[in-house]
Amino acid sequence: MDKKLIKRLLDICYKNQLHHLGSYFSCVETIDDVYSEMNTDDIFILSNGHASVALYVVLEKHFNFDAQSLLDEMGEHPTRNELKKVHCSTGSLGMGITVAVGRALANKNRNVYCMISDGECSEGSVWESLKFIKENDLSNIKIYVNANGWAAYDSVDLDYLEKRLKSFYPNINFVRTTVEQYGLTGLSAHYENFTKEQYNEALKSL
Repeated sequence: MDKKLIKRLLDICYKNQLHHLGSYFSCVETIDDVYSEMNTDDIFILSNGHASVALYVVLEKHFNFDAQSLLDEMGEHPTRNELKKVHCSTGSLGMGITVAVGRALANKNRNVYCMISDGECSEGSVWESLKFIKENDLSNIKIYVNANGWAAYDSVDLDYLEKRLKSFYPNINFVRTTVEQYGLTGLSAHYENFTKEQYNEALKSL
């Protein structure tokens, strides 16, 4: 765990009283790991755009963009800005992965990384994209599933979802995550914001 990165995310979430906390904290470390292995010309697309602030703090770490400024400029769903390493406007679930597939097909000399959420797998476009990847043997795209076990309105059966996804596209990276160490649980982790007490408790976990 990069404690400095997590604290930066905590501070921005508390200062701006943001929601989608479960999404931010469950995927930030995976996004950081992806950027650590990417080559200069590779691109990353966050299909689950509601986790945008996790992306912003990682971009700050790796490219020295100010995460708060990115939030002020783009809001809680990223807006495409190639100069700032945001390669797709996302927020409508199931759309970012389709763009990622197109970018991978258009230039097979670079890698395209894409993150989707477990809840996002309810969208048909996700399965169509995975089918296209497999049928066209796109070896330069890597798909990561942020599997925190919660969709917008209910829990997700992760065992069932992982089995289905891997039978459909074996190379998918199914990353099981949790946010309980930050005092976040269930659907409340997605719709509530940090109180001062919760923020202080989350700091103690670092």
